[in-house]
Parts: sequence; C-alpha cells; structure tokens
Amino acid sequence: MSAIDAIKRKLHREIVADPVLHGLVLNLYLNGEEYPHLVDDYFPITVGAEWGLGETMRHHLADEDKHVALYQKAIAKLGQPVLRLPMGDIFNEVIRGHTSASFAMKPDDPRDARRLKLAHFFAHAHFLEKRVARSLEYHVEACAHSPSPYPEKAVSAVLHDEDRHVAYTLQAVQDLLPRESADQVLALHAQAEHRANLDFSAQQLTKLLRDHSRRFSMGGRAAFRACTFALRQCLRYA
Repeated sequence: MSAIDAIKRKLHREIVADPVLHGLVLNLYLNGEEYPHLVDDYFPITVGAEWGLGETMRHHLADEDKHVALYQKAIAKLGQPVLRLPMGDIFNEVIRGHTSASFAMKPDDPRDARRLKLAHFFAHAHFLEKRVARSLEYHVEACAHSPSPYPEKAVSAVLHDEDRHVAYTLQAVQDLLPRESADQVLALHAQAEHRANLDFSAQQLTKLLRDHSRRFSMGGRAAFRACTFALRQCLRYA
C-alpha cells in the first residue's frame, strides 16, 4: 500500500467513524448526483439520440436519480440533514472551471459541432465518474466499519453503477470521433479533471479541518493538514 493510499484510507475511516463528518461527505456525493438537474447542458439526450446513445443516456440519468435517493436515505440513517450545497462545492462544477472546452449545445450548431460537443460531454463524464468511483472504493471499504450498515449498502450500489458508466462513456468518445481527435479530447478532460481533483480535495479537506477539527484524531489532523498543503503545491504545477 502506498503512502497516499494509506492516508486516503485513514481519512475515509475517520470520516465514517463520525456521523456528522460522514453526513457531510455523503452530501458531497449526493450533490454531485443532483448536478444534472441544476444545469441546462448536461445529458443532451436529443443530440445523443442522433448517434444511437439516447436510451443509454436516459438510463445513466435515471441511475443518477436513483443514487440521490440512496444517499438521502443513507444520510437520514445517520441522523444528519440533507444539504443543498453551493455550486462551488460540487465536484462537477469544479471540473468545469478547469475545462477549456464547452459542451453546451446551440440551436444553430452544425452536425459536426454537435458530435464534437457530445464527445466532450462524454469525456468530461468519463473522468468525473472514474474519479468518483475511485473515491467510492475507499469509502465503501471504510463503511464496513460504520456503526450503521446502510451507508455501505448504498455506496456499494452506487459504485456498481459508476463502474458501468466509466466504461460506456469512454467507448462513446472513441465511437464518436476518429482516434486522433478522440485522444485529444480525452487528454484535455483528463488534465482538467486532474487539476480539479487537486483543487476540490484541497478545498473540502480545508473546510472539514477548519469547521470540524476536533472530530478528527490528533494524528489525523496533522496528517490531513499536511495533505492540504501538498495538494495546493501540486495544483500550482499541474
């Protein structure tokens, strides 16, 4: 196990051990799942249908709504409130802040422009889902130590769906575009997500330590503060 893996496992275990912290983190996941309903350019299903992807996108969006319900129930089981977070605290939005390409469709977009924007949407979704799935792997392992059994069941169900989303969104980009163009689009979104992950992780860990420092162990506080510093330094050069 690498030092980074060890720290992430420790962080998730300390979060799961405290219902307040656990509720806050589940709200981060929850608000990400609700994000498609907060913006008007996610899941362009009509455009996706032009390339035979409409039904798959509908299923994906239905999965997101199912995940919202799972997280809401898990948060309630912990006795914590469901929160509507500011847009800046939603990972999807942070990624978009680091992304130069837009996938917002315009009425007069020609077919090739629609195809490219659709590919950009799927590339964005691919790296988002991939990162969330990795985070959930740490979280579901930590949930095995939770006082409440329901969060582990909920997170496991979400993780199962996320793995499927990761696979099909990558395939969609590769099917929509020639190989060289697909590789360029994927590279752009990989870099955007990488920077966003450093930014988001530093932001959220700083908030948790600022507002709930005493809920972490003494050793955890020291380790996680060092992590926030390292994340910000890495972001400067990413």
